[in-house]
Amino acid sequence: MSRVMSSLRMPARIRSIGPAGLATIALLTLGAGRASAEDLASPSCGTENLLSGKLPSSQQDISRNLRLVTDESAAPEGAQWDAPPAVVFDTAAGSLTYDLGRPMPVSAFSVQADANDTYKIWGSLDGAAGSFKLLVEVDNVVGIGHGLRTRPVTIGTTMVRYLRIGEPIGDNFYSISEFQAFCQAPSPFPPHLKIVDAPPAKVAPQTFWSFYWWENDASSRVEMAIAMAALALLGWGLWLAKKGMPDLKRKLRDGLLIAVGVLSFCAYWNFFSFHFGNYLHVWDTFHYYVGSKYFKEMSYDRLYECVAVADSEDPTLRRRVELRKIMNLRTNMMTTTSDILAHPDACKVHFTPERWEAFKQDIGFFRSRHGVKRWEEAQTDHGYNATPVWNIVGSFLANTGPATDNQIWWLTRIDPLFIVGLTLMTLWAFGWRVTCVALCVFATDFPSRFYWTGGAFLRWDWLFYFVGGVCLVRKEKPFVGGIFLGYASLLRVFPSFCLAGPALVIVQQLMGERTPGRPWWKPQPFANLRELWGRIDRRYIRFFGGVALISALLVPVSLVTSNGIASYAEFKKNSEKHNKTPLTNYMGLKTVMIYRPSEVGRILKNDKLDDPWGHWKQVKLETADRSKFLLRIAQLAFIVLLWRALRGVEPWVALSMGTMMMAILFELTCYYYSFMFVVAFLYEKRKEAGALLIAATAMTGFLDWAPTKYLPNTPPWDHLRMPQWLDEQYTWMSLAIIIAFVWILYQFAYPPPEPVPAVADGPGAAGGSDGGGSGPEEAPKRAPRRGPKGGGKSGRRAK
Repeated sequence: MSRVMSSLRMPARIRSIGPAGLATIALLTLGAGRASAEDLASPSCGTENLLSGKLPSSQQDISRNLRLVTDESAAPEGAQWDAPPAVVFDTAAGSLTYDLGRPMPVSAFSVQADANDTYKIWGSLDGAAGSFKLLVEVDNVVGIGHGLRTRPVTIGTTMVRYLRIGEPIGDNFYSISEFQAFCQAPSPFPPHLKIVDAPPAKVAPQTFWSFYWWENDASSRVEMAIAMAALALLGWGLWLAKKGMPDLKRKLRDGLLIAVGVLSFCAYWNFFSFHFGNYLHVWDTFHYYVGSKYFKEMSYDRLYECVAVADSEDPTLRRRVELRKIMNLRTNMMTTTSDILAHPDACKVHFTPERWEAFKQDIGFFRSRHGVKRWEEAQTDHGYNATPVWNIVGSFLANTGPATDNQIWWLTRIDPLFIVGLTLMTLWAFGWRVTCVALCVFATDFPSRFYWTGGAFLRWDWLFYFVGGVCLVRKEKPFVGGIFLGYASLLRVFPSFCLAGPALVIVQQLMGERTPGRPWWKPQPFANLRELWGRIDRRYIRFFGGVALISALLVPVSLVTSNGIASYAEFKKNSEKHNKTPLTNYMGLKTVMIYRPSEVGRILKNDKLDDPWGHWKQVKLETADRSKFLLRIAQLAFIVLLWRALRGVEPWVALSMGTMMMAILFELTCYYYSFMFVVAFLYEKRKEAGALLIAATAMTGFLDWAPTKYLPNTPPWDHLRMPQWLDEQYTWMSLAIIIAFVWILYQFAYPPPEPVPAVADGPGAAGGSDGGGSGPEEAPKRAPRRGPKGGGKSGRRAK
């Protein structure tokens, strides 16, 4: 593209001065201004490449051999963006600066670079900071094709000595394989260059099978296969029970179920490949380690700002920070760092000098572990979002010393203990069959894979206490179970939604037994409050007593470790901000209800904007506002079904069913769908529940795989291609899981007739706990009511 600017015209007699005199006059009078081609014509203004074989006089954030850019050889058009003939920009601040040796006129450039990015070219006469003027922007040519593409551009002839190319705008994957500058454009233009062999751009996998070696996609396919095998196994058991043959091949089915459980446990860790060569999730650990350690200084909204200030104090990083785009944690919109760098004290005033130096040291540690490009991208996430109660332990552990490899190694090894612990708790409370099914649901659910929060800092503590709380209630320890579940709720808030189940059961008990002729909404008459109180199962009272006790103990402690009562106001504000910020990996009923095919990321994302997803976010918010009424109707319908399914269930069943409300009342980021581990406990009551959940997790893996993407991207096949963008995939995954939840509740609310068992007694009788999928257990019974004093074991479920 060309940019036309006004130029100063020089008298004809000046032309006889010669190139050197002309350059001097240009320096004195024009700076880096433009002149016409006619006025700057001279014998030295030819068509040769002015940059041929030159090395840059300076560079910023560039990887690979710098000679590649000016070696007058190019990659084949459409070669892979990071093919060997190209150098790679580590960040959007990357640039290459060339010294032509003396001021010279330039009017044409040829650039071969990644097709879907825009690159800037500047010129300067003296190379001083601030003297570079933008000459041209080399636009993206994504409409032509992908990969490395050549773009010729011309401008009005301009005197420069220094040329700079870089600071690209696009998808954060930038590269350039050839840069040429000319006084006059040669013919042909762009000129023919030596072509260096390079692989073509990979727009999509070229073969049907996506894995030839062990990596992330291969692991995902294996997890999907495990889920499909488990579904077939449970389906076989259900079919046998329906046919009245629950004991057929029992040992074989039990052995296969054990294999499913073991494979699932291993699959969650990618068969102990973790992040495929790297256990540490440095991105996530950075946010939670630094966010908790310096919470008193940064609260919830200054993390990226303070990181920018800390980085900018290193002169070698200053320019990179000046061009950095960060997430504004007050608005959750992308912004520049200009205001932050202009007022660094807005961050530093919250630190003592000693704490600021410690902060800079810790930031330096994480910056070095991320790599250049990844560090820039880390500043575009959504900050530190843990509760003040989580901060009690988080800040204590993080402040045990400066960030070092040794400290981070130990801190990130705590989470695996939680996974082992919740597995053992489930074995203790529910037995090996339920444990195997729950592990399969947990490990094969694509949204909550190890990829997201594995190898991080205290990201699974809430899940351990959540699962452990239900296990303790199952073992008739409701008070301790309440403490566990209360702590889980204080750590992450959303686990408290499971309390909806017990709360609805208490309301049902207060209303009394249903009698013929009495409307469902009319409570049974009572003589006094003592009689009304006596209707409540004492296990629920002890359970909520545990929740209240742990809350009363830990909330005051969190005031000390955070910023007092202000921390809760800040947390509330931060949570409300996130609730109003659409994310591509959100899941839930709301995600499904506001889905519109014309409002997806692949259509609305614009890489040229400061916030490429900004328009998409705004459109989603507008659609959500218009869909409020329908969303409330759908939520109410689910609650009515839950109310019906909860009649007569035990406390742990009420908790497992109530857990489903997390997907109905709130949008959660995908990795929190590990809560389905608890929903899988319903397999003990109805074998269909396990099969339905595993069918849903198998579907999540299938949606990620999207096998129809291998079809041609041309009519009529293009309409059959499954979505590959995250916002669309997670919407369909949400739908699959919600359908499973509704179906499970329906099975409890309206149980089908029980099959007649093949034998009257023995382990194969209906009501057994056959892992292969025997018939449903006895119909759920109402837990026996207790007197005002409660206690004892009279409420334990009959075996």
